[in-house]
Amino acid sequence: MDFKNFLLETLLTEGGRAVKGTSPISQSDARKLGPQLATQLARELKLSGSKVKMVGSAGKKPEDQLSGDIDIAVEIDDLEAVKEVVEKLAVQGKFKHMKGINIYSFAAQNGEQLVQVDVIPVSSIKFAIWSYAATEDDLKQGLKGAHRNELFFAIARHADPKVLKKTADGKPLEIERLFYDLSNGLMRGKRSYEGKKGQVTKGAKVLSKDVVSAIPNEVAKYLFGDGFAAKDVETFDSTLSAIQSSDFRYKEQRDEILDTALKGIKKKELKIPKSLG
Repeated sequence: MDFKNFLLETLLTEGGRAVKGTSPISQSDARKLGPQLATQLARELKLSGSKVKMVGSAGKKPEDQLSGDIDIAVEIDDLEAVKEVVEKLAVQGKFKHMKGINIYSFAAQNGEQLVQVDVIPVSSIKFAIWSYAATEDDLKQGLKGAHRNELFFAIARHADPKVLKKTADGKPLEIERLFYDLSNGLMRGKRSYEGKKGQVTKGAKVLSKDVVSAIPNEVAKYLFGDGFAAKDVETFDSTLSAIQSSDFRYKEQRDEILDTALKGIKKKELKIPKSLG
């Protein structure tokens, strides 16, 4: 199994139905229900309110749009406690733990309907608020936080890869590179593609992963350059502008980065931004 952020890139799409029998929620209802559930989760998990926050786009979109679910980040290490509490709160026992991406989904009551709530354990609530952000500027253009994150994923992928082991004909068997993880921060890890008899396999085995930083300003500087701060890359357009800037740290990889980001957006069937398409 690959890193969680790789799975996020391929499996997690906003509005996905992990819990059967749930329906989309209006923005006004999300603004009411989300904070109530965050308070309830904090109480059940014995956490301060500052450690449990509603993230993502629910409640922030234009009023005529619906949200597929409500995302709530919790800064906690005790995953068993999260599982127990979410199972307890699940209406009609409707609960699902998506182990690959470590998200706990449950059905919550909203009037006569059930809505899906995704509880996301994170290492830093401050980082999660930034990484899962959905800004007003993006939402007005019909874009999601996922659009910006595709740019971050692509930069991390192409920024500074190192081939540690390869076949006789030069194919990578073991690599080390950066990974952008929405819940844990910027990470550096090693993974192996080596199968039997030294041949290349399709799947990758994770050998190690370590956090480089979960501080937004540090992550921004690492990925974009010393002149950039977290506030400079909060929207899709500002992030794209940073990549296109002459001060961008990885300008030599710019074309590969943009191509990878576009492929990621298409793969998730997201709206293609005019500035990128």
